[in-house]
Amino acid sequence: MKSADKNFWSYLLSLWPLLFLFLLGQSLMQLNGNATELGLTNTLSLIDTGLFLLLICGAAWWTYMPLQQCFNQCDDLEQHRSFIETVLSDFPWRALKSYTVAGWVFAIYLIISIPLFAVLNDHLLSWRMFITLALNFSFASGVLAPALAVTHSIVFSSQLRLSLSRHGLFAGLLSDTYSHKHITASTHRPWIVFLVTGLVPTIILACYIWLAQDGNENETVFILSQVIVLLAMSITASLVLVWHITQTLKTITSTLETGLGHLASGQFEGRVPVLLDDDFGELARGLNTAMHGLQEREDLKDSLALAAEIQQGLLPKHEPVIPYYTLKGFQQTCYTVGGDYYDYIKLDDGRIWLMVADVSGKGYPAALTMANLQAMLRGLSTLNWPIEEAANYLNEALCDTLTSGRFVTLFMAKLQPESHSLVWVNAGHVPPLLIKTDASGERTIKSMQASSPPLGLIRNLQYDVVRTEFDPGDTLLAYTDGVTETSGRIGKEMYGEARLRKWLMAHTENPVSELPRLLLEELDAFGRNDGDDDLTLLCVKREK
Repeated sequence: MKSADKNFWSYLLSLWPLLFLFLLGQSLMQLNGNATELGLTNTLSLIDTGLFLLLICGAAWWTYMPLQQCFNQCDDLEQHRSFIETVLSDFPWRALKSYTVAGWVFAIYLIISIPLFAVLNDHLLSWRMFITLALNFSFASGVLAPALAVTHSIVFSSQLRLSLSRHGLFAGLLSDTYSHKHITASTHRPWIVFLVTGLVPTIILACYIWLAQDGNENETVFILSQVIVLLAMSITASLVLVWHITQTLKTITSTLETGLGHLASGQFEGRVPVLLDDDFGELARGLNTAMHGLQEREDLKDSLALAAEIQQGLLPKHEPVIPYYTLKGFQQTCYTVGGDYYDYIKLDDGRIWLMVADVSGKGYPAALTMANLQAMLRGLSTLNWPIEEAANYLNEALCDTLTSGRFVTLFMAKLQPESHSLVWVNAGHVPPLLIKTDASGERTIKSMQASSPPLGLIRNLQYDVVRTEFDPGDTLLAYTDGVTETSGRIGKEMYGEARLRKWLMAHTENPVSELPRLLLEELDAFGRNDGDDDLTLLCVKREK
């Protein structure tokens, strides 16, 4: 990444409050006379400033070095995602170590050099004044400076994460494998601010009071002057820390609000940048996980819609035209795809294969089996086999392919218009209903019962056929159990075959094309729910 050097200078410049705090302490010591009393010259002040800047720059470079290597060596950041995530997560901990070492090195330097310089220049420095200076130097360089530096490092890393996220990198998903929540946890931050700018200065002030009690006037004035320096630096540091914490929280809440807005508007492609490895980061990760899951769900919906379109394409596009006969098929699945199947296949000799099948189970597995069944039936129709031989073949094939416990019920018939007869096999399917009309016009319902078990359960079965005459006015209704097993609104009573018989007798005069719609209205009135089961109908009527 060519902007790595620029990012380092941006990071270094963001540490300006440390220099400001150092210059503030120097200025106050000049104004209150402590510098003069210790014999500190401008040259020594410049040397101190130079050393301070050198240590801070060195700590900044050591802290930033892993990021520099990432951006220089990783041409494709996404390919090195895990490595960069680790470096970013480790950045606050690395900053704490480097600035703590730099701060205490500078504090020790001041504790040794300034009293030594004062003694060498014949300036009086009592043990009370020495302890006061040591406490101030230790607090300013060893506590306040690292605290400010770590805070700015956390802010910088969060801004860098936000920048990477805006450029489409990492999609806001950053690892928490190496995160140090004892540094970045939002619940710890107020206590750290209180510790650094409240408790520690208060303890030091208590020590100053104890030191000033038995000291002479010169010592007391010196100690009180150092109190002013301590309070000024503490207040300044606390303002900087609180301001940065407030701004960081404002940025985080803004990104979370944006993510919630995407979630509310259904824009699941977006991601929330994980700016900190704390509880807000966990919230952002959870929000990203939710949007990722919802996006997968939307993609699955598209896949299901495509699967439903494909499955609908397997069903007949239109009813065949047969002299003296009217046919109508209908299917409704409880899920996007289902395991019900109906078909009519016109053979070369003018006869028609009629099929209604129900695959055990629902959803994708049943739909796949249904597609396999449809393909086999279409292939068998070209061979012009007798339907009992076709049923035997289907049974053996399904025994080979279906998993244990799965099966297919099938009603398969061959309509022979020339002889007005129907040759059929019922393999475990719910009995189709055939309305017969005798010479006197009286109507009766014949149930076409299953004579063998479903397909795919038992090998080496021989399916027997039944021949039924189709007289003028006869109507055949083949269906799946989604009709008779429809549950009512009250209780768990099912619609049942008895009600279906009664309804069918009442609608024998209706055109076949209207029967599916009328039956759906009847089932809806009974209390049918679309999620009950797949529902399939196949109606055949001889008009003359």
